[in-house]
Amino acid sequence: MREHPYAGPSDTNDFEDLDPDEASRMLRAYKLLGDAFEDATDDEMLGRGWLLEDPLELVRDRAARLRQAVRELNAAVELAKHMGASDRDVGGAEGRSPA
Repeated sequence: MREHPYAGPSDTNDFEDLDPDEASRMLRAYKLLGDAFEDATDDEMLGRGWLLEDPLELVRDRAARLRQAVRELNAAVELAKHMGASDRDVGGAEGRSPA
């Protein structure tokens, strides 16, 4: 996990030739991803944020991963119920508080 605070790669001059508005936009884009990808290593972050030419590529990738995760979660829930877990047990495992 990266240590906080973290605002992008160190020892680079990524913002050197940018006007303040461009630099601000780039830093904001990186911070948005940095907050969401807090478990990613520095190397895993390479290519994300302002280095990513098409941000929709990241959207498509994460949407595909989300669909896969939902399929896997549904299968895991069905398995848990098949093996005797209650809805309350499943909700607790998912991190939901009991109703």
